[in-house]
Amino acid sequence: MIADMMAAPPESEGLHDSPLGIRLAAESAAGIWHAIAADLAAAAASARHPLHLLTVATVDVAGAPHARTVVLRGFDADCREVWFHTDSRSPKAEQIGADARVALHWYDATRRLQIRIPARAVIHHGDAIAATAWHASRPMSRACYTTSEPPGQALEAFLPAPSPPAADDDRGLASFAVVCCRFDTLELLVLHASGHERVRLRLTGIEPIREILAP
Repeated sequence: MIADMMAAPPESEGLHDSPLGIRLAAESAAGIWHAIAADLAAAAASARHPLHLLTVATVDVAGAPHARTVVLRGFDADCREVWFHTDSRSPKAEQIGADARVALHWYDATRRLQIRIPARAVIHHGDAIAATAWHASRPMSRACYTTSEPPGQALEAFLPAPSPPAADDDRGLASFAVVCCRFDTLELLVLHASGHERVRLRLTGIEPIREILAP
């Protein structure tokens, strides 16, 4: 947990409350969920949003964890889904295919806000969902799927950046996949000098339920 892992700063650089920070104690469960859902929807739409990048953790067949950073490509509050893209040849895709459990993590340093979501992932590859996302992607984003070497393959030297394909070039589509992560709960931690606040939201009922947790 971030609050425990952070090294204590010098006294003159002590932690101060941010005016942008969320006060979880002052919000209802529904209010917290509404704010976070709006944030993630905005993050999926803008590369400048502090939550546009997230960490996705998976486990391999031996049970070893693997974490990496991906781009948030979509968020659906009603269905409680987070979307990102991946190469179908990657170890990440293989691990999700063998074990659908994933952990999603964001940290906004400005607001000192951590979001953790346990989810189950479904890979869309070679279907209408993947094709729609592919054609909505920029050519530069498609370029990495056109390489002959799969992600993680050992190489003799670094590869040059692939050239962006033409708009009608679908060579990379065979390697392109969309990952949909569905979730029922999430945890939030906000760091405040006046007292850290941590909650778990359960989202399976008509209204969200908030549980206050020790930070």
